[in-house]
This record gives sequence, structure tokens and C-alpha cells, in this order.
Amino acid sequence: MEASEPVPDLVVVAPEVLPASGRLLPAGLITMVVEVVSRTSVERDYCVKRAICAAGGIPACLIVDPVMAQCVLLTRPEGEGERADYKGQTTRKFGEPLRIEALGVALDTSGFGTLPDVKPHRFPLP
Repeated sequence: MEASEPVPDLVVVAPEVLPASGRLLPAGLITMVVEVVSRTSVERDYCVKRAICAAGGIPACLIVDPVMAQCVLLTRPEGEGERADYKGQTTRKFGEPLRIEALGVALDTSGFGTLPDVKPHRFPLP
């Protein structure tokens, strides 16, 4: 695998558009990616992968953050390359439902757990 090849924790794709084989999916087929923050992935999930997904035009990127007990839903990707970003950002604390329009569902976050004894971070940036 190349260093620039992002590997999300979860990919949401309509089953009818899945290719017959292969592990790489074109960004245009992906409805949403999910990243779960760990002790060592905070900046990569909130910054690097955010930009890569936005540049790929992926409609929704969900960051599940057990360090800060929150979910951050990014929507409306714009731009190209390193300047790409999401214009929509919705943050919900664990326990609050999160509406994901791209999937037509409300995500129940009440069962999400947190990481104990981890120093809080500064993300997401406004």
C-alpha cells in the first residue's frame, strides 16, 4: 500500500455499485466514510483524511471521537487537492442523535464509549 492511500475505518457504499472484485473503490462510488479517532490518529483523522475525502467529493465524512465523546459529521465537499474541505460541519456529543442526510438515517450515539485517561485535544477546528 502506498503512503498516500487513505484507509478509512468504515466505508458506506450502495451495494448495487460495488465492483465485482478489488479492494480499492473510486471515491465517486462512496456515500460516506467513517473514521474512529484513537490516541494516535487525532490529527490524521481530523485534518489529513478530511482533506483527502473532501478532494474526492465524498458526500459525508463522519468522525467518531471517543477522546472527546463526540461525533463530527462533515458534509458539502468543495475544492480540489490540498485546498479541498467540507463546508458543512455538525458536532453532536455522544448520547445525542445525529441526522445523516446522505443516508436518510438518524444515528443513535447513546451506546458509544469513550477512551479513559486520554488527554483532550483541540479538534475539530472551527
